[in-house]
Amino acid sequence: MSMRAQSATMPWQSRRARRTAKGLIAALFMAAVLVFVLMPFYWMLKSSFQTNKEILAMPPIWFPRTFSLEAYEKAMKVIPFTRYIMNSLFTAMATTLISTSLAAMGAYALARYRFPGDTLVLVIVMFTQLIPAITRLFPIYFTLKGLGLLNSYQGLIIAYTSFSLPYAALILRGYFQGSYPLELEEAALIDGCGYFSAFLRIVLPISIPGIIAVATFAFLGAWNDFLWSSILLTRGEMKTIQVGIRDFMGEFGGAQRANAFMASCVMTTVPAVILFRIAQKYMVQGISAGAIKG
Repeated sequence: MSMRAQSATMPWQSRRARRTAKGLIAALFMAAVLVFVLMPFYWMLKSSFQTNKEILAMPPIWFPRTFSLEAYEKAMKVIPFTRYIMNSLFTAMATTLISTSLAAMGAYALARYRFPGDTLVLVIVMFTQLIPAITRLFPIYFTLKGLGLLNSYQGLIIAYTSFSLPYAALILRGYFQGSYPLELEEAALIDGCGYFSAFLRIVLPISIPGIIAVATFAFLGAWNDFLWSSILLTRGEMKTIQVGIRDFMGEFGGAQRANAFMASCVMTTVPAVILFRIAQKYMVQGISAGAIKG
């Protein structure tokens, strides 16, 4: 091989080596991130199949030596797990239905019509997202207390709805502005539909991805909440699953019930994982469209 051919080949080999090295570094970095993120979930899952002795062993036992469902049976017996799950499902589903319905109607009005004070309404909605949730603790608590809604599902649902509604309205406003052509609405109005009828028959079916995205956000926000449910609901039979798990650990001790605690955490995670898996495609599409247009 001539010197000229060798000199032409070396830069290409150098570039290929650099690309390979960059790809390897990126793969190692992503693997480290995945291990860091998924390790708590793996520890929770494997501990739910172990005995308490194996969980507390030093050095740690990374794989269950004997798989057992005893922890799941224990978790169902020690706390009213089914009752807590049903409480969480009820509050989360009611919050999702109310906040999504109100957000869709409010966002449609802000996206399609101009009226006195519309900009002020939008600014106020955006301003609510800048306020830390903890600063609303005392105002909401004493407001619900004055209304007699403490220790009631209605009070908790109102609180959850007030948190998810502004974000949902902002996302849907951007989605309504760019997810479909205005000619569809105009054609419906010409054919005899009223504004509300056009909204129900034309706008909502087209906007399903955005609706599912904000509905999933509202559901997960209510399902995963601990702070507000622990403050607004103190009766044992009304507690949500997040608060119920905390009480379970405080009353019976973590070391003695470690595997049952992990089993209850796994069962609590399952509904959220299933929902996210079903709605994942719509969440990406809906939130990205709403964020770009909003």
